[in-house]
Formats: sequence, C-alpha cells, structure tokens
Amino acid sequence: MASALYRSGVAAVQATSYETAIELFTEALALAPKTAKLYDARASAFERVGKLQDGLLDARMVVKLMPESSRGYLRAARILRKAGKHGNAVTLLEQGLKAVPAEDAKGKADLEEELAVVDEARRKAEHCPFASLPVEIFVEILALAIEPPPISVYTNTASPRKKAVRPNNLYNAMRVCRSWRQIILSTPRFWSTLTIDGEINLSNAQKKVGRIVGRANPAVDRRSGSSSQGLKRLVLTAAQNFSTVAFSDILQQIGAAGAASTLREVVCSFVDGTITTASVDVEATRATHLLVFLQKHAKNSLVSLSICSGGRIYPDFDLGSIFTSFPNLATLHIWGATTSNFILGLRAPFLENGIRPPSLTATSPFSVDPSQHVADYPPTNARNLIVSGAVFVSDSACKLSTFPHLETLELDIIGASIIWDLLSAPNLRRCHAVVYGETHVTELPMPDIARSWAKVEDLRVGGAKRLATRLLDHARSLGPLRLDHLVSLDLSFASLSNRHLSELFGSTNAPVLEYLNLASTAVAYPETSLSLPSRLDKLKTLNLAHTLWTTDETIRLLIAAAPLLEKLDVRGNAFITGRPLMELVKSRMSTEGKAEERQYSAIVDLALEGCTKIETAAVEWLRKHIRPGGVRFQFLDPSERRSRRDW
Repeated sequence: MASALYRSGVAAVQATSYETAIELFTEALALAPKTAKLYDARASAFERVGKLQDGLLDARMVVKLMPESSRGYLRAARILRKAGKHGNAVTLLEQGLKAVPAEDAKGKADLEEELAVVDEARRKAEHCPFASLPVEIFVEILALAIEPPPISVYTNTASPRKKAVRPNNLYNAMRVCRSWRQIILSTPRFWSTLTIDGEINLSNAQKKVGRIVGRANPAVDRRSGSSSQGLKRLVLTAAQNFSTVAFSDILQQIGAAGAASTLREVVCSFVDGTITTASVDVEATRATHLLVFLQKHAKNSLVSLSICSGGRIYPDFDLGSIFTSFPNLATLHIWGATTSNFILGLRAPFLENGIRPPSLTATSPFSVDPSQHVADYPPTNARNLIVSGAVFVSDSACKLSTFPHLETLELDIIGASIIWDLLSAPNLRRCHAVVYGETHVTELPMPDIARSWAKVEDLRVGGAKRLATRLLDHARSLGPLRLDHLVSLDLSFASLSNRHLSELFGSTNAPVLEYLNLASTAVAYPETSLSLPSRLDKLKTLNLAHTLWTTDETIRLLIAAAPLLEKLDVRGNAFITGRPLMELVKSRMSTEGKAEERQYSAIVDLALEGCTKIETAAVEWLRKHIRPGGVRFQFLDPSERRSRRDW
C-alpha cells in the first residue's frame, strides 16, 4: 500500500501537483514511518512549493535513517543554500564527506560539487561594491555612516534626560558580512569612542573598557615602530552610580593601557542615574578624581572637556587656570541648574582657587569687588566657553587677554562681574549672555559690543532685568550697530521698546535674520505697545509665546513683513483670534503647481496652545490647510497645566 502511494506521489510531482504529492507521501509515511525514500521524496516536494523548513526536517530524517548515504546531505544542503544559510550548508556537507564511505566515489563527488556551488553562492551573497575599493577608502566611507553622536547629546541639564533610541550602527555594520567584520575589528579608528553608563554598564564596565581600549590601542608593532590611533573620546554618563572602586578601576584601565595620552574629548555627566543627597556628595569626588587623572595622563592632548550635573555648580577655581593647566584645551562645557537645591563644587588641587586670602587680593582689606582683582594668566587656546547653571563666587575676575581666541561664549550664570570682561571678546560667532547680578549689570563699564557683535551669528541676551535694555540701547547709540551676520536672535524675558526692534533687527540692519525668539518679553516703560519690524525678509521662525503685547494686528503685519515665515509660536496669547491667523496661512499658500501643493500653506508649524479666543472653526480650517501635525491647539496651555498640578 505504501509503495502504491509513493508511485502516485511521484506521478503527482511529475504533473507539478506538489500539494497532492505531499499529501500522498504523508499518507505513505503513516504506513511506513522508517522509509528514507519517502522522506526524501516529500522533502523534494516541500522544496518545490517553498516550504523550506518542512523540507529541511525531512532531509535531516533521511540523514538520520541513512547516515552513510549522500542523498540526505545533498538534499539538506540545497535547501539551506536556497534559504541563504550558506555556513550551515557548508558544515553539513563537510559532515557528509566524513560520513560517506570512500567506496561511494559518486556520492563524495556530488558532495564536493555541491560544496563548490555553496561557496560560490556565499561569495556572491557577501559581495558588495565596496569589495573593489582600497581598504582606506572603504574605512572613510564607513566612518561617515557610523560616526558617533555629537558631544551636545550628553551636555545638557534636562533631568531626567530622555535617551533616544539610537541603533548601534557599528555593530550593525559588523553583521553585514565577514570581511566587514574583520575590517572593523582591525581598524582602531572605529573604536576611538568609549561610552560608559553607570546604569547600563554597571555590571560590565571593566569588561567593556578592556574590550574597547584593546581595539583602539592594539599592540604596537615593534618591528615597524608604528603606534595605534588610540582612544579619542571618553563619555562617562550616570557616573555617580559607579562605586568608588569601579570608577577608579575604569580610569586605571584606561591609564594602564596608555589610551589616556590620546584623549581629546571627555564628558562626565551626572544628570542621568540616581540623584540623591548622597549621590550629589559623590559627584564632587568623581569630578575631582577625573580632573586629576586627565591632568596626569591627557594634559597635552585634551581639547574638549564637559562636566554636566543636575545640581547648581560652584566652580572653585579661576576659569583661566583650567585652560593654562591643559595647554590645548579649546572647549569647556560646564552645565548645571541654578534652580536646583543640590550643589556641586568643582575643584582640583592643580587649579588655582578663586577664593584668596585678603592680603593677596585686595588693596583694601574691606574690598570685595572682583573687578578690582584680575587674575593674570597668559593667553590660552580657549575657543568655546559654555557655562550654564553655575554660580561664580570669586575674588578675581576673568581677563580678556587670557581668552584672545574666543569664538563661542555661552553664559547662563550668577555672578556677572566675574565674566564681564569676556563680553567684549572680539568677533564672537555665538554669544549667549544670560547673566545675573543686578547691581553689577548697571555699575560695570559698558562692554565693547561693537567688537564682540561685529560677526555674531547667534545672539542671546537676558538674565538680569536691565542687562538686555542696557546692551540694546548701547547698540542703538552706535549708529545703530550693523548686524550683517546675525541669523538667530533670542531676547526672551527681556524688556523691549519699539526702537530696539525696528532699528536693530529689521532687514535693513540685520538682513539675514532667520530665527527670532521674543517669548515672554515685556514692553519697556514708558511705551505701552510693541510692534515688530516692518521688514523681516529672511525670517523663517518666530516665537511670540506668552506676550501681552501680541494682538491680531501683530499677526496681520507678518503677512507683508515676513514673506518666508514657516513656523509661528503664539502659545498663551489671550488677545488673538482665528481670523488673522487664517489670513496669514492663506497668504502663504501657493497658486501654482500640483493640487496637493496648492492645498497646503508654506506655514508648517503653528503652536496655539492656550489661545482661548481662537474659534473652533478657525482651528479646523487651519488644520485643513497646514500639513498634518502642523497645528497644535488646546484651550489650556500645557505648561500652565503642569505648574498647577505641581502647585
């Protein structure tokens, strides 16, 4: 009976009725379950209909029932080759070559022939256009795809910081093929960044350090005398979660391997991880330990240093001393939160203490004004000084001659008099001056903004109540001061007058201005209203959130004043209605092109949360003519909702 079913199944295969053949072979196997011929026939039918997994199971049964026959090995290898499992197919064929007796010359020849076919298929599968490139060019191309995230990802004070899911492109590239894996593992450049997280790597930190450092710093070839590229970037996040021993071991491993001498960028962040009174006490110890380690091992190689904390930072040293301690240091980031109840004191034994005995600092023992005592340091290599959430309490002020090459100055600090001289740094590209100290702001001499703002591209002024007003009034008195390079301007929380906006930031005086932030600004006395400049030719983004002076007329004026406007934020404005917003959106709709292009406005983002006078019908119209997701509206401002809940 089983043989009759087998013959019927073979006939069905010849007639390409594979499903019928599978049913017949299955019935035959129920009658003769130990027949290898039936399993082989059904495996062939499964292979024809694409059921490779079922076919592979039957082929393995043939191998089990007839281990010395080449039939099962060949069938299984072909199925594995079709499935792209070339490595498994090679392993199975090699087992077959060992199991098939030497007397079966044809069987061995068939296995060797199939092995050659599998090898050729694997080479074709692993072939890529990069295979014909020199290794050096391939490395350059691959480096662009797997470049690590920028330092700015780690240097912020959002607590807790949301860690965006970032695929590990380096390890994904290693899975492409064997040759890619070998090149990546043997190229120190791909392992020049070491990222250790106190939460993620708490249990395997030392192991990871050893692995990365070993690849970044392979053994030196003594015959050629060549050296490795070495470790370039060290990122320590949630550093307070490490025990004292574990943190010391991490630094000791890096130092013992000789990897620290090539470090260029170092980030130490305490924002993530556990934040308690005890952990904050640990932060100061960790930061000091790291600074001492870097001064010993990376004194001449360090280019960028970032220390980030969720607490309020008190730098217990003169800023000039840290740049003189690291001769090639170009960028210093110190990030904290002035509103925090936790305090982090930054210090190191090799840094000069900012608090000095009265006999060394004051002409009079009763003098406490830091502007009278200027720390005398030689010119440094400082290019970027970014300090946020810090409180400067020092007996000496920074001297501009110590920072002759500054390009970026970002300050959000308490202690205006300490850094006041730096506001006169010439030709700044990025200048954020958010400093507090009301008395000092009015009494200190006016900084030379004609020099410092001459080429500024990104400007932010705020902090003390009278700081922005004083600086902008002075800029007006200079002719007004030309701002030909200004692209981004942030005057949030400042008190402004019409003269400031019209004379300084219109297209006549600031022709390339694209981003303007006037959120939470107030009208300076004695004026009672505020108007935007009549020309904002290049403006693309405007923030007018939480301003009492914004009215329907303000929105209507944007139609002619800002012809390139794409994003508008008017959250929390209780005096605007839907009509002027509809007119603005309609004015930015194209009359040419395809129907889909004419349907939507060039305005792509409109924030309307908390605008209680906007009609529901107007919101629906706006959502219809702005691309999906571009209109954000609810009657209650989310920020107000959060504040009420906290209260």
